[in-house]
Amino acid sequence: MSELSTICRTISATLVALSVASPAFAGGKTLACYQKVHQPAVYKTIHEQVVVRPGGVVHKTIPARYGQVTEKVLVSPAQVVARHIPAVTRTVHQTVMVRPKSVGWEWRHVHGKKTLCKVVHPAQYETRARTVVVHPARTVHERMPARYAHRTRTVVVEPARTVAHKIPPVIKTVARTVEVQPASAGWVQVSGKHRCH
Repeated sequence: MSELSTICRTISATLVALSVASPAFAGGKTLACYQKVHQPAVYKTIHEQVVVRPGGVVHKTIPARYGQVTEKVLVSPAQVVARHIPAVTRTVHQTVMVRPKSVGWEWRHVHGKKTLCKVVHPAQYETRARTVVVHPARTVHERMPARYAHRTRTVVVEPARTVAHKIPPVIKTVARTVEVQPASAGWVQVSGKHRCH
């Protein structure tokens, strides 16, 4: 292509020189004839990939998950407690001798006459109530077992976390027309001498 351009430039320069030459050269014998030609530009369609949307990384926060757990907790520990037991009593009735049997003298009337007589006085008794202790008071020590209860509380099953998601870029193929060879103009020799007349 460069060689043809060189030839065309040489011919163009020669024709320009002849066109400004003296009229004495007009009407001479034809040696060669040239015609000006135009070469249109050459285009072609190419396909290329373009980024419609760039890729990136998106961070998404996943909240924590919670659950309920039931556990056994100590309400009060085991301990020894002293307990006082009062005495057990009851009332009993008992006959007691108030005055023992005795012998004494007393005046009596016997056949109308005052007579001193020796007499026996029997013992005298009476019933009296009294309180007796059936079981004496005492202190006993009792062991109290520990007391437990069940309690429900909220616990973290899975903590919150951040997850990174990679987003790929969006690419598409587009067609584009490009110029392969620009338009050009030049001179070509006309074949056959009869065309120059």
